[in-house]
Amino acid sequence: MCKCLGQNIACCCLNCALGVLLSIISTFLVVIIIVGVVVYFVYYHDGDHSDDLKDNLEKLKDAVADKYDEASKLLKN
Repeated sequence: MCKCLGQNIACCCLNCALGVLLSIISTFLVVIIIVGVVVYFVYYHDGDHSDDLKDNLEKLKDAVADKYDEASKLLKN
């Protein structure tokens, strides 16, 4: 690896950028894992809650469709 010397600033910037990039990637992975565990325990652990999820998705779909219809009516006028 290159050393961080006064004349070799590009190498220092590259090392710093790679460190920040790896930090961001690992942070996103940890967040995705935590969200996955939360979703698992809320919807799938200790019983069958798939019907609840289907009902919630159906309500969300209806709400989005209603808002879309309202917006299209406003744009037509």
